[in-house]
Amino acid sequence: MHWVRITNPRYEQSRRHLGEVGEVVGRWGPENSADGREGYLVEFASGEIVGVTHEEVAVVDGPDDLEGVADAEGGGGGPWPGTA
Repeated sequence: MHWVRITNPRYEQSRRHLGEVGEVVGRWGPENSADGREGYLVEFASGEIVGVTHEEVAVVDGPDDLEGVADAEGGGGGPWPGTA
């Protein structure tokens, strides 16, 4: 899929991953979120998978991207990549 960096954690589950890059492995939405939030399911190097909102992340090129944002729209509330 694609990679994101946690840049603006808003919820407890994402705060401990501030600055980390993880791979998006799925969509996080009302069907699998107790609070009805929407965003990404992100897998980190530790193997932990965490649901994060679009506003908490910036899109990066890969797991070793030290530059940060690869896409100017990165942390916005844009559409789910790969869908119309």
